[in-house]
Amino acid sequence: MKIILLLVCLLCGPRNISAHTEPTWSSFRDQIRFPKSDVSTSNEDALDGYRLGWATGDTDIIIGVVTDTFNFTWVPENEVVSKARFPAFFFSFKSNAEADGRAKYFMRFDNIIHRQIGDTLYEAADWIVDGFDRGSYFNAAKDGRVIWDMATT
Repeated sequence: MKIILLLVCLLCGPRNISAHTEPTWSSFRDQIRFPKSDVSTSNEDALDGYRLGWATGDTDIIIGVVTDTFNFTWVPENEVVSKARFPAFFFSFKSNAEADGRAKYFMRFDNIIHRQIGDTLYEAADWIVDGFDRGSYFNAAKDGRVIWDMATT
């Protein structure tokens, strides 16, 4: 192994090591902030509220934490739902979940991942309505409001 490393160094030729700057952890941290930064607190609250609205089936909570330009994309039907149309979409989704004698609607979440880039906090996770369906979603919050969401089964 040492011989291979030596050969690689010799073949690559001399380098000015002092002029070469390796990326540092702090340079990455400046580009990608992790949850718990000052910016993410309000975004985390928005995503938490949004998730609570989905969990309990309360569109007032959901509508209360989204932007006016919010869109929800239901991937299985390639349907883009505006903020204004969302309550009707959600009513239908919830009714289907409770149809045929299934239990009262409740959604739970698994494998939640957060990643903050700049001032936007992204969330990806799995959603589960026991006895009905399950899928994955991806959404984002900025300035303390959910800006978009997309989900699939």
